[in-house]
Amino acid sequence: MSDHCTFDDALPRAVVLVQHRFPGIELEDCRFVRDMNGRLFVVVPDGVDEGDLALARPELTQVLGAYSPSVDGGLARFRDTLAGDVLKYEPALVHDIAGSKVWLVERRVVGQDWAQAPEQAGKHPPRVAFFSLKGGVGRSTALFLWGRHLASQGWTVLLIDLDLEAPGLGAQLLPQADRPEFGVLDWLVEDLVDNPLAERMAERMVARTPLSEQPGLYVAPATGHAIDRYPVGFTAKLARGYLEGGGIGSGSRFANRVRRLCGLLENQVGPDLVLIDSRAGLHETAAATVLHLDADVLLFATDQPAVWEGYRYLLAQLGPMARSFRGRRDDDWRLRFKMVHAKASEAQRDLDHYLGHSYELWVNGLYDEDPPGSDEERFTFSIGDEAAPHYPLTILADPRFERFNPLDDLTQVGEMAITASFGAFTTGLEQRILGEADGG
Repeated sequence: MSDHCTFDDALPRAVVLVQHRFPGIELEDCRFVRDMNGRLFVVVPDGVDEGDLALARPELTQVLGAYSPSVDGGLARFRDTLAGDVLKYEPALVHDIAGSKVWLVERRVVGQDWAQAPEQAGKHPPRVAFFSLKGGVGRSTALFLWGRHLASQGWTVLLIDLDLEAPGLGAQLLPQADRPEFGVLDWLVEDLVDNPLAERMAERMVARTPLSEQPGLYVAPATGHAIDRYPVGFTAKLARGYLEGGGIGSGSRFANRVRRLCGLLENQVGPDLVLIDSRAGLHETAAATVLHLDADVLLFATDQPAVWEGYRYLLAQLGPMARSFRGRRDDDWRLRFKMVHAKASEAQRDLDHYLGHSYELWVNGLYDEDPPGSDEERFTFSIGDEAAPHYPLTILADPRFERFNPLDDLTQVGEMAITASFGAFTTGLEQRILGEADGG
């Protein structure tokens, strides 16, 4: 049995053993702790007899196999751990294991932000994060064109490039001579060692793009002129930029550091709205953007099986948060999300096909079950509810935007083409975001 336990098997097996060996305790009074290698520790209430623990430990080792911490470890009372009762109050997500609620504490080297609940970020301008599982869906183009549109109406807009591994906003929106000295990656590296320079870098991280006829469209690129002087250092910086901060002023988790950076940049620019270009995929940096910046999150997706499968993994990761941290329906954190149908066809059949897939994704992922006869408030929507997270904003496909580089192509594409492809998307965002901003 021990040779066949996999990562996916470990938690259910541990739960079954606890239920069998200690039928008198409640699972909600236990904590299951998964270390950075995936090995599983089980912590039970202090009232459990030491003799019963001694009998159960070898059995736990056997059922977990490679995922057991040691032959005689892996099972302890709270008072026997270094953390003691504090462990009960550590952030934990509730997992549904065979109909039972289980509190799991994750210890990760990276990915810790995916295991933490969404947080409020204090007072700040409205933020909108642009996220996709894969590149090439027009996410950055949509971000720029909406920001440009807002600037033309007199808004001050800040664009932040958090796609550190594939930085694009600087190269696409700022001529080489106009780029600032530092970028987001530079700040993250300096903040990591608590360099006092990080506190003062914001004023040297932002530049106004000339692609807006009206002033007010500012860009904080991933990299600035500093990397041009030493380009071989880019990957060295990248390896360190994602790490948790070590200094007193740095904060710890990556998400905390990014949230602090956003605040510094917002204080520098004073924007009415902040648009954030997220890294694609389920990387640590994406978790910060998707969950921890108190932002509305646009989930870009084309209608392809691989894309829906990837989003199924994302919503499955967020599912335990919905069970652990549920708010009122009208302010539930899940309302921050909105699907975007990228590269859409004008054919109604194709639009309906996408909507069906999106609805199925959310019903099976982050919407609450709605049992017949239940009067409990549930977070769920009908398929045709345009305000629902699953109901997409739409961007129509146009080959002119396939390899669109604003610095080179903006004047050639023309306003009519932009409106035809992005008009419905822009209108939907204005109704969703700007109304809230005006009301604030």
